[in-house]
Amino acid sequence: MGSGRHGAARPPIGVLIQQDRVDFSLFASIIVIALAVMVLIGVGLASAAFWLAFLPIIVTSALIVRRIGRLSRDELRDDELL
Repeated sequence: MGSGRHGAARPPIGVLIQQDRVDFSLFASIIVIALAVMVLIGVGLASAAFWLAFLPIIVTSALIVRRIGRLSRDELRDDELL
């Protein structure tokens, strides 16, 4: 039998967010501001400002997913060193 850890469970997302609260609060504020701009503009799908306000939501969502992935890899790497 091998002694290595296979299939190690990733830490919960809440724990990862708590580790880097400042970054995730900035991400949340970007999304909230973009949504507020979209609401103030109105739901005009033909409006260029609407779509320009929609872009930060997509980009910030991608950054959140990448940051959570990075934090979970770092957490798993730290566990392997123990």
